[in-house]
Amino acid sequence: MRTNTKTKTWEAMRKTARRILPVAVLSLGAALGVVPNDVSAASTAWGPERPTFTWAEPAEYVTFNSITDNPKIGDERNFVRIRKAGTDDKYVDKVTLEVGQEYEVGIWFHNNAKSKLNTKEYNGVGIAENVRLRVEQPEKITGGTSGVIKGIISSTNSDPAEVWDVAYAYSESTVLTRYVANSAKITSLGTIDGEILSSEAMFGENGAKLGYWNDLWGTLPGCNEYSGYVTYRFVVDQAGFNISKTVSKENDNNYVEEITVKPGDTLDFKIDYTNTGTINQKSIIAYDHMPNGLTYVSGTSFFKANFNTEGNFVSDKLFDGGINLGDFTPGDNMSLTYKVEVEDDKTIFPCGDTKVYNNASIATANGTGYDKVAITVHRDCEPDEPEELPETGPTEIMLALIVVTGLGVGVAYYVASRKQVAKLTNSAK
Repeated sequence: MRTNTKTKTWEAMRKTARRILPVAVLSLGAALGVVPNDVSAASTAWGPERPTFTWAEPAEYVTFNSITDNPKIGDERNFVRIRKAGTDDKYVDKVTLEVGQEYEVGIWFHNNAKSKLNTKEYNGVGIAENVRLRVEQPEKITGGTSGVIKGIISSTNSDPAEVWDVAYAYSESTVLTRYVANSAKITSLGTIDGEILSSEAMFGENGAKLGYWNDLWGTLPGCNEYSGYVTYRFVVDQAGFNISKTVSKENDNNYVEEITVKPGDTLDFKIDYTNTGTINQKSIIAYDHMPNGLTYVSGTSFFKANFNTEGNFVSDKLFDGGINLGDFTPGDNMSLTYKVEVEDDKTIFPCGDTKVYNNASIATANGTGYDKVAITVHRDCEPDEPEELPETGPTEIMLALIVVTGLGVGVAYYVASRKQVAKLTNSAK
């Protein structure tokens, strides 16, 4: 099989040599212009340690990205670089990410074997076989840290078997990275030029095959004219949402964060939520924990959203496992209103002022938000009856325990969030 592959390679080389070689220098310079040599200081985060070569004296065997004075990119060991997409910015080793922006990663590949080693005279020992590119990129970058983007080029007959380099993506806040579909493109002087690489393969365990001819994937002769690069893009996403809890006297529609009422009053409570991030929030769950002395009025939970302006009544599970309110795209918002009665119970609300707190939360696959309102219940005192001002607070603790113990909502972007959504959905049934 090896002999057949190399025979086919030699034939392809003979057919294309006359067309390619006379213009190789000019064409290659134009094609690789997007990976300029005036980049920032070369990264030392490459490996493994290996012998190096020069443009004038390439290698006597198959080895990748080991020339230190490449006229276009300089030291080839620094072969993974990044820039903001859609700009003329230089490719560099480190960028600071901005939410909502796209970034482009460039990865250079070059079999440094001398061109004579591709020929029959040398039995084609300079032709690299099963050449692959594998990329490792974090889905989440924690605020104040740099995500490491690692490119790994491998071949079954190269020495070393694989080489790697990294670029860094720093973010001041916690963000998520999302690959732009079909953006991984190979650029080369060969017929493989412009081909889209499978992202599943490129980010997978084995990597995506590189090459020069589109009918000989994985085969790459030695020398400059067979080199090339791969670019791909990703978007910087961020999970974010706002939650607020307010209260109003019944039908007053004057919602506030703190209110004074009397025993026997009916109140309108409201939970507001907005997806302020750049990703979908799937299967958000609303919870409430009512303090002693306040009673939910069954059947009054009413849901409205920017995509459901008429609104509709929802289940009473707000206080029993939570209500699954569905998926919210970036910018979506909703309000959930419901009625609560203040019990006329002197043991709970004696004369004077008694302050209680009502707590609510919204649980998502990317975190849980909490808010509360303060209700002061005032009861007139009988003559000679002392005023008391007890203050309760265990509802915050209870709600946190319900959410943390029952849900354990994580912050993973894809795989973990899928598992969490299943948990949230089951808990809401």
